[in-house]
Amino acid sequence: MLVGMTFGLLLVVTIGIASADDTPTSYPASPDVELVPAVVVAAGTDSIDLNAVARMTTYGRLVHRGTAFQLDDGRIGTVAHALIDARRAIVGSNDSAIRLPLGADGDDEHVATSRLHDLSAVSGRPLDSSLSVADQPAVVGQHVALAGVPGDGRIQVLTGTVIARTSGVDYGVGRPDVYVIAAAVDQGWSGGPVVDSNGDVVAVIVGVEQRSGVTLAVPIEYLPTP
Repeated sequence: MLVGMTFGLLLVVTIGIASADDTPTSYPASPDVELVPAVVVAAGTDSIDLNAVARMTTYGRLVHRGTAFQLDDGRIGTVAHALIDARRAIVGSNDSAIRLPLGADGDDEHVATSRLHDLSAVSGRPLDSSLSVADQPAVVGQHVALAGVPGDGRIQVLTGTVIARTSGVDYGVGRPDVYVIAAAVDQGWSGGPVVDSNGDVVAVIVGVEQRSGVTLAVPIEYLPTP
């Protein structure tokens, strides 16, 4: 579902990950908005350093386009379902390439995957800038900003509000811990970062509940380390 923008570098990865791209379809339970605390400083559309976000294109049996982002600890974060059956993945533009020697099953020191949480991280620095992991988790009622690359290939940024933290089962995805965000993303946003008012990453976009239109994001604490 994701794609990032065209920046300075690209990442080429040879992998073999078997996972499923869950598409949320169930009608969700009503979020408990009565728990909303006093809202902290709101994250605006200028909160995200867009030089740290890029389109990701993977090539396997199918071509998959999504989003990835660079962290200052050297990890490139995205969703696991973007790497299903892929043989190479490109992050950014074709100006240069990083080739990672991966095993046939994708189990390599350069890549880590949590299929339970649908998150993957690749070690490398293909982008010109980076984001930090937030010190504190997001809370219900907090305003956040989201970045992703839809079909037109241009990075877009939206603002939204965290309306719940719950099991993804209630929203049609098999993720045990997700944020439900009142923001309407589209295909290509998966793997994009969700940031707080400091521009620090609190979660990774993994899908959208199709009937209600809310965005589902997995807390950044579950992003694995290669």
